[in-house]
Amino acid sequence: MDLATAIEQFFGDVQTAAQTIAPLIAVIGFIGLGVMYMGSSWPLVGDWKKDNPKAANQVVMGLLFVIFASSVTTLITFQ
Repeated sequence: MDLATAIEQFFGDVQTAAQTIAPLIAVIGFIGLGVMYMGSSWPLVGDWKKDNPKAANQVVMGLLFVIFASSVTTLITFQ
């Protein structure tokens, strides 16, 4: 196997892994975001949210990054 084939195969494997993992991470993130918003009435979640006021914004930014990265890997094709 020459170097070009090995590099192409490596990036193909990375693309496949990213396309598999990204939607799973997005689903987990949306569930976590829902728990953060809807679970504020629970003392444990409410106290944690009070101690971490920027957490929801960070989760949303992370989800946007995951969706963007997933879209980019979808657009990449190797021939």
